[in-house]
This record gives sequence, C-alpha cells and structure tokens, in this order.
Amino acid sequence: MTLLFFAGCAAWLVRESRELGGRPGMMSLGVAVASGGLALVALGALVGLSRGGRLVALRSRAEMGTYALVLATMGVLALVGLRLLSAEGRPALATFCLGVAGWLAGVGLHAVPALFLGPTGFIDSLGRRTPFSRLEWFSFQREQGDLPRVRLQAGQGTRLLLASRLDSSEEAAVRAALLGAGLTVRRR
Repeated sequence: MTLLFFAGCAAWLVRESRELGGRPGMMSLGVAVASGGLALVALGALVGLSRGGRLVALRSRAEMGTYALVLATMGVLALVGLRLLSAEGRPALATFCLGVAGWLAGVGLHAVPALFLGPTGFIDSLGRRTPFSRLEWFSFQREQGDLPRVRLQAGQGTRLLLASRLDSSEEAAVRAALLGAGLTVRRR
C-alpha cells in the first residue's frame, strides 16, 4: 500500500509541477523525487520481507523521546498538508504531506511491526537484513519501569549490529532462535 501511495504521489506531483511552473513547480518536482525515493524504500521493504521466508513479527518499542519526536513531526506535516489543501490549492503536495504523516504514524509509533524474526535472521520494516551468519553474540537487558521491556543487542566481535527494544514476552522466542543459530550469550 505504501509503495502504491508514494508512487502515485510522485506521478501526481510531477503533473502538478508542470501545471504550476516556476518556483512552485520546481518545489513540487523536488517533492516528487522525495516521493519516488519513499516508493523505492517501500519496494525494497516489500522485496526484503517477501524473500525473508516465514517471518514472525516482533513487538518492538521505541524510546519515549522517539515517540515525542515522531508526534511533533507528524503534527507539523499534518498542519502543512491541511494549509496547502485549504489555502493554496495544491492537492498533490498536501496529500504527500498528509501521507508522510500517516506513514510516520505507522512506522514511528509502531502501528506496523518494526522488526521481524525469520529463519535466517532479522528483517526490519524497511527491508534491511541482519542475518544470523553475521552475528556472534547477543544479550538481553531488562529495563526498569512500569511496562515490561527488554533490550536486545546482537553483534560480531566488538561491533553492535542490531539493537532493539522488545516486549518482555518476545524474549524466550528470540533467545531460542539465536541459540539455535549458534550465537553465544554475552554477559555484562
């Protein structure tokens, strides 16, 4: 759905840029390029997730500061989109702004899963892979607070290659998969 939305926005923005001309047209053309880039990111995620085999969605969570930053960015984009729609009559650019705000809600607020566990490794919501073959160690660290969270870290040598904040209920399944892949537990 993300791929179709941003590809459609890119085409609509190109058409709008031709109609506007001048500086506003150039701005719409630049945003069309950005929309095309987001469509390519969505295509990469689609390919990565479809090639991942049987995937289990992990309930990952972001830090509280990240949620505040995402909410602020969503608010600004929504206001800009509404202003463009009502006052300036630029529906393609307004739709793009509102769409990015919605996409941020899904990805940034974890309305859609952000991390998947597959038979050969981890895949994030953008299609980036972290195969078990690149990892040597992992650790879990329980976080203090009202909500049960655990921080997963995995790496190779001294390099950290994967860091995620998960619901505590995910720890047993992830631990079993990592031990089954031959990784060692790293103690603090």
